[in-house]
Amino acid sequence: MRLVTDRLLLKPYKHEFADVIYLVVSQAEIADTMITIPHPYPKEVVYKWIDYLHRSAKEGTAFEFAIFLKEYPDKYIGNCGLVSISNSHQKAEIAYFIDKNEWGKGYATEVAYSMISYGFEKLGLERIYGHCMSRNPASRKVMEKVGFQFEGTLRHDVKKGEVFEDLDLLGMIRTDYNKLNSAIIK
Repeated sequence: MRLVTDRLLLKPYKHEFADVIYLVVSQAEIADTMITIPHPYPKEVVYKWIDYLHRSAKEGTAFEFAIFLKEYPDKYIGNCGLVSISNSHQKAEIAYFIDKNEWGKGYATEVAYSMISYGFEKLGLERIYGHCMSRNPASRKVMEKVGFQFEGTLRHDVKKGEVFEDLDLLGMIRTDYNKLNSAIIK
């Protein structure tokens, strides 16, 4: 399944994308504020990650998409998806990263809108949440732009390298999403 936004194509991951994925995921600026992305990023891990994404989608525990520019459909610029899906609690975590060369163009906000629509409308979720390192205000701003509400800071919640990081937690429930959509329709 593919998703399309105004400027982007969201495609299921394939092994044939490995080289272009590596160019983005290996950027130190991406790894700096992503909990699970190491730097340097070993190229062979890309193939394992794609296999993991396929298994997760099959199991229904995560749906992640490769982001390509609609104008240049071979240009991979990042990742977006819903992860840590809990069917019993009808919730998921939003996740995304964008090529550092494409920052500031609104792509993360565009895919975040797409993911929350997918989660509430297609997956029937009740809650979508996200977190970012407190020192990553750009990611927090993306979540706030799409309607997430700040729920708190988890102090020293994760360790990145040798440093404990605070995480800002934001979330949206179905009621928030419905209000947002009805305001847009008016």
